[in-house]
Amino acid sequence: MKVYLLAFFILITGFPLISQNNPSGAPAASKFKMPNVGRLYGKVLDATKTPLAYVSVVLLKGDSIISGNFTKDNGEFSLDNLPFGHFTVKVAYLGSKTILKPVTITMQNVEQDLGDFVLGPDETQLKTVEIEGEKSASEMSIDRKVFNVDKNITSKGGTAMDVMKNIPSVTLDDNGVAQLRQNPATIYIDGRPTTLTLDQIPSDQIDRVEVITNPSAKFEATATGGIINIVMKANNKPGYNGIVTGGIGTNDRYNGTVMLNIRQKPWGFSVVYNYNANDNPVLGYTNRTTLSNGQPTAYLNSYDNTNFRKTFQMGSATLDYSVNNRNTITLAENMVIGEFNTSDHETFNFNEVNNPAVNYYGNRVTDASAQFQNFTTKLLYKKTFPKKGKEFTADIDYNTLIAQSPSNYNTETFAPTNILLADNPALQNNTGSSISEMYTFQADFTNPINDSTKIEMGVRSNYRPSVQYLDVTEYNYGSHTNQADTLLSSHYKIVDLVNACYVNYSTRWKRLDFMLGLRFEDSYYQGINTDKNISYAYQYPTGTDNLMNSLFPSIFVSKTLNSKQQFQFNISRKLNRPNYRQMMPFIMFSDKNDYQIGNPNLTPEFITMAELNYSQVLNKGNFLFSLFYRNTTNPLTSYAYADPVDPSILITTTINGTQSNTGGVDFTLKYELFKNFEATWNTNLFYTVIDASFGNTSISNQGFNYTTKLNFVYHFPKSFNFQVSGNYESPKVIPQGTTNAIYFADCGLSKDYHKFLIFTLSVSDIFNTKTRGTYLATDTYTQETLTRKEVRYVKFTVTLRFGKADASIFKRKPPTQQQSDDGGIF
Repeated sequence: MKVYLLAFFILITGFPLISQNNPSGAPAASKFKMPNVGRLYGKVLDATKTPLAYVSVVLLKGDSIISGNFTKDNGEFSLDNLPFGHFTVKVAYLGSKTILKPVTITMQNVEQDLGDFVLGPDETQLKTVEIEGEKSASEMSIDRKVFNVDKNITSKGGTAMDVMKNIPSVTLDDNGVAQLRQNPATIYIDGRPTTLTLDQIPSDQIDRVEVITNPSAKFEATATGGIINIVMKANNKPGYNGIVTGGIGTNDRYNGTVMLNIRQKPWGFSVVYNYNANDNPVLGYTNRTTLSNGQPTAYLNSYDNTNFRKTFQMGSATLDYSVNNRNTITLAENMVIGEFNTSDHETFNFNEVNNPAVNYYGNRVTDASAQFQNFTTKLLYKKTFPKKGKEFTADIDYNTLIAQSPSNYNTETFAPTNILLADNPALQNNTGSSISEMYTFQADFTNPINDSTKIEMGVRSNYRPSVQYLDVTEYNYGSHTNQADTLLSSHYKIVDLVNACYVNYSTRWKRLDFMLGLRFEDSYYQGINTDKNISYAYQYPTGTDNLMNSLFPSIFVSKTLNSKQQFQFNISRKLNRPNYRQMMPFIMFSDKNDYQIGNPNLTPEFITMAELNYSQVLNKGNFLFSLFYRNTTNPLTSYAYADPVDPSILITTTINGTQSNTGGVDFTLKYELFKNFEATWNTNLFYTVIDASFGNTSISNQGFNYTTKLNFVYHFPKSFNFQVSGNYESPKVIPQGTTNAIYFADCGLSKDYHKFLIFTLSVSDIFNTKTRGTYLATDTYTQETLTRKEVRYVKFTVTLRFGKADASIFKRKPPTQQQSDDGGIF
């Protein structure tokens, strides 16, 4: 894509100069050539590995000299402003044997580290480096699957949530949280955990998505649902380039992105700004039936008409400085500012079968607003070595999240005689705010011992202090009083500290590739409810008795049968620590008929995860197959029960179950059905067994469910591309019931003008069917809910790409009458 963009701009900017320098009248196009933007660098040592200065390093094409330079005092050299093509590097020094090394410079491989050249008897011959060709849509390595999403049509101008719709094995829950095989996934950005949610990440900045269904010991032990690593677009090519995107859609949907990259050694700079806003008018309902000995005793029905207005802006700036060829320092700042406004009108009615005198009906109007500011500062140091794959990285991150969430609830409740019940609080004001910080230090070292053996090791410390406040006041129209609600109000502080270290050892034995890892994590968690004088804490390990609770091994085994077939097996141990919302023993959220209360007696859940994977490259596609199993002891389980005093109130809490087991298969097939027509099909099949208890109540459920995704892409003539995708999630078992089926389809059409101007028209949820619901059934009640977060929308997006590959954009020199084509210095 960048080759066409480059050619277009050079043609426009260079045509007048070509004409002026072509007095002979020959066709100007015959003089046109790609710009000289390549770079080769390395280091020259003597036989004792001492750096050599003033060694001649020359780039040859046949017998012609293209470029050349001398090594510095530290032995390093750099050849800049090189053309594309096949060449030979010649390293010569008086009294030493000359080294000749073939190299290839392409648009996909502009900069190359040639490693160390050792002159003398111990001279090392280095292999040719060459990277060409277009990225595959999907790839698989020993611990992850990679999906390149840059050309995804239906997600243009959207967020990472739109991207996830087309990633195999990934689904989204009611709150837009990504799930892998029905478990919440941990989101990474560029290999590091992030506090951003999917709807705060612009889709146009995403290059690829890496799905790690069973993370190795290198990653956090709490990544029990796997890791989705979102790799953002980066540009290491010299010169400047950028993207400007603008979009408009139904439901007041607007988006825009501006991105600019500038790079000239030793500096690199990039800046991004994104704006995204939309409305979503949705409907929902809750129908609850209270039971006694299997017979209905009361009915509660509520209906919601809600409008969600979401606006957020994202800005980031990154500065890279190359100290030398192998040492880079990066300073990055990211900012996300957002606002979410909710306007809801709820009508409700309660009818008790044998006591009509207590019946009531009414309505509730909710106006809620949430504003947040999220800032992240990152300082990264990276050192590479002459040995391919050997590197050291260290980074320090600081993140702060400031949020405010004021809301008003105006409730009117009437008796069956249409009389307003004055003793009910009618106006509730909630004022919420929070400040969360996160300090992270991480260092990683990778050392390939040889072509088949590698050691990885690292340390990580993550410290997360936070304070949160919720003040609730109620005004009673009957008594005309305004007073604080101490039951619903809460002030609390949280301290969360996790220190970790890991080691991974990779090797090959009898045509089997192994990666063995071990991670140790020391964790401390404390919550203090400052206005109620309640606190709780836990620490692992507390001594040698529970030391095993802090050790997390992983084993990965891979066997390559041939160039097209590969088997993999992996197994690892993980844990999931309860959070403050699950543990705080007071009401966290409430309306008239629903309470959520924490459980301070919770303990972490421990998970064993195993997979058997098979991949095969087909003549016109590829096939990925996984057989997986997951066992959880002490599973953190959501449990809901009717208030014994007032059965119209449903109380939800979290308990530790006995165990949960899930097994299934996951397969993905990508195939070119015929020329220019590609299809991708992914299906996950699950069988889940849940076993828990609460007091004298036993909770068990089991069942089969599946998810499937089908994606078609057709490339029409004249650079038109069409994509249509469908998703289906069958009902799945939850501790006390099932979820409803979810199904929807998206489509998009794009037109590409010379790779620099792209028009995209897309439709999300074509048939407006994307709803979510649950059905709960216990001995004391049944409940059916239905809601949705988005409705069908149409969106039109325009993307403009621009740029110029130029290794010396800040070092302009006046043009001379004659200039050598080879640009050489000798």
